[in-house]
Amino acid sequence: MTGQWDAPNQQVVRPDQSAPWDEGSGGSSRGEPAPKGLDEMTKAQLLDYAAGHGVAADDSMTKAEIRAAIDAGGG
Repeated sequence: MTGQWDAPNQQVVRPDQSAPWDEGSGGSSRGEPAPKGLDEMTKAQLLDYAAGHGVAADDSMTKAEIRAAIDAGGG
């Protein structure tokens, strides 16, 4: 975990002000909601993500179509 320590309280102070429990479970993403960063992914990253989660997608699809396929496929 990266972050700075707030000396008086020894609490982690993160740049995004997120709490430690906001990091996720660390488990498999199958059956879990898609990562928050999915909207920020490039087309190539979305294609890799889809392939890694068994979602049918190819280079002829738009980012919106790939995202819809991921959402429909449970990725």
